[in-house]
Amino acid sequence: MRAAGALAVVLFALSAPCRAGQEPPPKDPAPAEVAPAPPAEPPAAPQPDTPPAGVPSIPPVVNPAPDPSLPARTDVTIDRKDQVVAGIGFGGPTGAVLRLDLLHGLGADVREEKERVKAVCAVPLPHCGHGFLLGAEAGSGGGKLSLGVGANAHVDSEDFRGSVGVALQLSLVRTWGSPIGTDERLTYLGPELDLYVLRFGLTLGTLWRVSGTGGASFLVSWGFGIRL
Repeated sequence: MRAAGALAVVLFALSAPCRAGQEPPPKDPAPAEVAPAPPAEPPAAPQPDTPPAGVPSIPPVVNPAPDPSLPARTDVTIDRKDQVVAGIGFGGPTGAVLRLDLLHGLGADVREEKERVKAVCAVPLPHCGHGFLLGAEAGSGGGKLSLGVGANAHVDSEDFRGSVGVALQLSLVRTWGSPIGTDERLTYLGPELDLYVLRFGLTLGTLWRVSGTGGASFLVSWGFGIRL
């Protein structure tokens, strides 16, 4: 009987909290499931710069092709110029000669596409720099000093390549050695015209005797030569 009473007391003690309105302690909640992170999106491709709204876009500037109907551009350079031209030749009355010409005046350098002209104007005028031409010759038959005006040009183009020149001068000639067409130790004075193209030159003139006796009183001077 005692055993049954003890068991009843124990059962009564265990069931007492339930009867007093107490609930058993809650169980630990199950851990919440974590959703996997979404995959990273690839970087967006760079977009070309666009002007702000309301601002018109400006197209790139393109250099237009040259118009063949328009004239080609010409570059001109003008400055004072001294030019020395040397040459050798043969003529009367001075025979075989070596000559030097000095042109002092205004030089011009003209360029246009593939063409170029370099010229010297030796004339005593303002637009030619108050220039002049001075020449000297020494040969087997005499010597010559000349003073005058002239011009020459070197041309480089598809149609013509070379030098051209012209001179009008007053020449003083003194004969010695073996002059052509007259005697030695005579002095002549007169005008001469000198032309040359592609380095080949020709001289023609008239000379009057102004000093000495004997020989010819009047001469036709002539000559041909090469400009070096």
